[in-house]
Parts: sequence; C-alpha cells; structure tokens
Amino acid sequence: MSRLEDFSNLLFRKLAIDDLHFVEIECKKRVAPEEAAALKGWLGDRKGVKHQKSASFFDQFLDTPSFDLLKKGASLRLRYKKNGTAVYLQYKGPGFTKDGMLYRSEFSSERLDKLVREESHHDMVKFTDFSVDAILKDHATAEMGTAMRRHLGARTVRRITSGPIIALYQKEKYEVDLGSAFLEPSLDRVSAFYIAKRGLHALSTFCEFENEIKAEGGSLEDKLEHLDEMLDFNRALEKKFDLRREPLDKYHRCASFFLK
Repeated sequence: MSRLEDFSNLLFRKLAIDDLHFVEIECKKRVAPEEAAALKGWLGDRKGVKHQKSASFFDQFLDTPSFDLLKKGASLRLRYKKNGTAVYLQYKGPGFTKDGMLYRSEFSSERLDKLVREESHHDMVKFTDFSVDAILKDHATAEMGTAMRRHLGARTVRRITSGPIIALYQKEKYEVDLGSAFLEPSLDRVSAFYIAKRGLHALSTFCEFENEIKAEGGSLEDKLEHLDEMLDFNRALEKKFDLRREPLDKYHRCASFFLK
C-alpha cells in the first residue's frame, strides 16, 4: 500500500466522510497583538508571497441550545460577506492533529439569498423562517448533509436552533504558488461577542495566523505532495516570531467557557 493510500484510509476512518476533496489541511498559531504588525510586514516582504486582499466579514456560529456541536468538536456558521448581503452556511467536522497540522472536513452551501431580509424580525438567536434541515435540503450538497448527520446525528441537526455567538473578522489574505497546489496564509484579527438577553457581551479579541494548503479541485494528492513546503514556510515564520500552536478553531476558542 502506498503512502497516499495509507493516509487516505486514515482520513476516511478519522473524518468519517465519503469524499476526500472536502478535507481541509491547515495550521493555526496564536499571535500576540504587539507582533501582528511586524508579522504582516514579514508576509508582505517575503519572496513568493502575494497579498490577495484585505477583507472584513462576520460569522454567526450555530448550535443546539445545549451546545452539542461544541461538545462534539464540530462547528457550523452562517458567514456574512459583502457587508452582510452574501450569506453561506459552512460546516467543519471533528478533526485531528498530526505533525502540527489540523485535518478536518469542510463544507459550504450555495449562497443563501433568502436569508437576507430588510426586516430582521430579531431572529439572530432563534430561527423563525428557516431551519438548518431546510438549508441542507435546498441549498447544500448531498455530501454536506450526509457528513453532518453522520457526525452529529439527525436529531441533533434538527435541534440546531440557536446562534448566540458572533465573530467579526479583519483578514489579511496571502497566496504562495506551489505549482499544483498553493498556500493560503492569513493574519486575522477577531472580535467575538455573545448575544445575551440584555445585549452584546464581549467575549474576546485576538489575533491569529492561519496557513492552509489548497489545490485546484481539492485534490488530496496535490496537497500532500507539497505538504513539506508548507511546513518549511511555517518554520521560517516561527524563527522570526514567538508563535504558539492554537489547538482550537475560532468557535471552540470563543465558546469553550460554556463547557466549564
């Protein structure tokens, strides 16, 4: 059995998905706020690194009232782009780390135009006209719905009715061309809030470096072929800055205190 076949079997077993094109491979590092500007300068000056864009957007993280997704290591979010007019439902399944890399499944719906209304009806916390089940049926791929029900259980998916955590992002996105794959390093500044009955409650503000390896068409073989180059890039960054590995995704970092 080849190395690729062996690793593919590991991913099928660990991630419990049917198609490895939906595998996300990334690393996350905590960035001290006072180092963020210098790190941005390092990325801008490094040979082969192209600045793609600066972007602002926000996520509303969804869960059951008893935080079942949080407990299972998954996350589900409504991502609002283009000043809130372009909305997508995005799911990331439970994953695992290996050699400093995080491996997990990642899915996104098509654009949810009907979710954007002139009158909000104050349903940021409770869905009134839409359900996650309905979105999966009408606006998502079969692979996304299958993965969510397999990871979470159909009953849990039906119980996803709350979205009390909002995260605002300021992202600087870069790209490194590797041929059949490319790196997508980014520097994020995130402000997270909890929607309480008396209004917004600030949870945390933090900076984070992410580096993800991508390939046209999502080819796992192309991603793994260039994995060493991603590790070399990360090591060069770590020589310049005191970065700590971040084991949690943004939802679990923001909401982990709910489990205490």
